[in-house]
Amino acid sequence: MNSSSFLDTNEKLLKASLSESTDFKTSDLLVGERRIRLFYMDSMIDPAIIQEHVIRPLLSHSFAGIREAVTVLDYGETVLISEAATALVEGKTVVQIEGQARLYLLKTALDKERSINIPVNERVLRGSNQALIENLQTNLNLMRKLIATPDLVVKTYKLGRQSNTNVAVLSMHSIADKDMLSEFEKRIGNIDLDYVEAPGFLQELIQDRKFSLFPRMLVTERPDRVRANLMDGKIAVLTEGSPDCLIFPVSFWAFFQSPEDYQLGWLLGSALRFLRILCFIFAIGLPGAYVALVTFDPRILPFEIALTLQSSMQYIAMPPIFEAIFMLITLDILREATIRLPSPIGQTIGVVGGIVLGTVVVQSNLISNMMVIVVAFTAVASFIIPSYEMSAAARYLAYPVIWLSFMFGLIGLEISFLLLITHLARINTMGIPYFFNGFSDSILDTVIRGPIRKLKKRPK
Repeated sequence: MNSSSFLDTNEKLLKASLSESTDFKTSDLLVGERRIRLFYMDSMIDPAIIQEHVIRPLLSHSFAGIREAVTVLDYGETVLISEAATALVEGKTVVQIEGQARLYLLKTALDKERSINIPVNERVLRGSNQALIENLQTNLNLMRKLIATPDLVVKTYKLGRQSNTNVAVLSMHSIADKDMLSEFEKRIGNIDLDYVEAPGFLQELIQDRKFSLFPRMLVTERPDRVRANLMDGKIAVLTEGSPDCLIFPVSFWAFFQSPEDYQLGWLLGSALRFLRILCFIFAIGLPGAYVALVTFDPRILPFEIALTLQSSMQYIAMPPIFEAIFMLITLDILREATIRLPSPIGQTIGVVGGIVLGTVVVQSNLISNMMVIVVAFTAVASFIIPSYEMSAAARYLAYPVIWLSFMFGLIGLEISFLLLITHLARINTMGIPYFFNGFSDSILDTVIRGPIRKLKKRPK
């Protein structure tokens, strides 16, 4: 619907478009012989900006036009009531001169955001201590400062018919794969929802629909990690209201890389990366290996170790499989409880709960000492993985591995890993194989972190 030249008529139309919201306000100014009305949402605007950059300039330049008088950078014009209503909920002030149907849209939003802080989920001893925040413009400012080149391309989208979630896609024009960008734009154009909660919704809606526990997009809160992946030709997605960035396409090996690897010597960086991959294997297979050994094949172990296992399980009535599952579920419950509770209480519950439960279940002969050690080591091994999504996948994959190991012994454990490798080999991330570059010329930056002087080629 087009706007009217009458101020009262437009006020009624805008109020109806905003469903009679009570924070919709108007103010009238008499500038010379002209009557000017300001429409705004008082919950969204900054009164100081309106006073300094709109009202005072208008009163000082009574014969100038709106565009020439105001000192607001973000300026627009429209004759549509729907566009004006959308501008109001975005924090803009709509200005109209009596007798004219044209509406002037001036950005006067009140910006409240937390300051740039240190990363919470991806801390490192060496490297940058900046983290992304919930404000999209601040995040784009960080990335522009880190990559000060015109080659960095930023494209913005609005997703969600009702939520109008702002999404920014970052890529390096001369490096990024144009076919990959086209495929992404196609997939993002097919999103047709009222509400898009990013980046979680985007992760599910954009990636391939093949069922898998393994993440196919890298989620990070570190600007330096985003920069490193952009320089490799990957694509980054930032969203309004989220401090996380989606990066794709990524391979399996990207989830074991840390920015700290490149701040240390290449030998130490390679050792740490290989340790993470080894701990990933332990997190999945160690409880299953323990169950298989004590259930079927204790003779494989050295005699002294077998005696130790036998003595620790002598008075335990619960079968090993139920021991392992019970302890893993208990550990997951403790972990979730420490996350959901306030920090001081959560840390106390985690420590006290772990000690009390561990002591009680052993003294009551419900769980063997060795099982407590195995599950504790499994938990620590999963926490060393830098990616939360990959760490969670490792923890939950331990359950089917335990079951197959209980059914078939060490053969079940071997079958589990065979099925796991087969599944990983079949996964694609935006058309790129999940194990891509793992065993090719680019192995210098996958399983290990090669010397910087050797890392001269980007992934093909």
